[in-house]
Amino acid sequence: MSENSGIVQAGMATVTAMVWMVYLHIIVSGLRRQRRTEILVHLGGARDLSARILVSNLGFEPIYVLEIMLSVRTAQGERISSVADRTEIAREQHRTPREATLQGPLKSGDSVDIGSVTDLLDRARHNSFDNIDIEDITEVEVTVAALTSADSRVAAATRRFLLKHNEETICLLPRNLYAKQIRSRWRRRQIEQQLRQML
Repeated sequence: MSENSGIVQAGMATVTAMVWMVYLHIIVSGLRRQRRTEILVHLGGARDLSARILVSNLGFEPIYVLEIMLSVRTAQGERISSVADRTEIAREQHRTPREATLQGPLKSGDSVDIGSVTDLLDRARHNSFDNIDIEDITEVEVTVAALTSADSRVAAATRRFLLKHNEETICLLPRNLYAKQIRSRWRRRQIEQQLRQML
């Protein structure tokens, strides 16, 4: 041991450094997980146009729902509209200003019912989709854009639903198991550009 003390000390220093690196990695991963947004978009109730769409905040940080966008795909192409304002409710029926819009804070673990698929399509028609027939729609996509105190850029999540037209009903088929979190800089800039165009 005394003859190889230099090698032993170097080995112990290396092992100690590796242990500290593992601890640092665990701490950084925990901090990232706490600051990372996780927005869930899911269906409740039926699987037809009366299905309720729920938005949940599964992240540790509260979020502020900035905008909810509905993309509708038909044979003629794609159209996007804001559906955050509850246009299906008359203004005189609003007891508080908060009931007029879905924009607002959402705490960790909270969820909000943003309406049925029919409600979202009606809001889109109220804005710009007046000439789109439900029979022509093949797919809808719900995108939730939000802000957090942990990041200066927009956080967003999106989920697609295929509309399967049967003889009497229209069924909703989710294209993915859960909402896709938009984390890339390019996609987040694209969402911000869409929001600017809606101003």
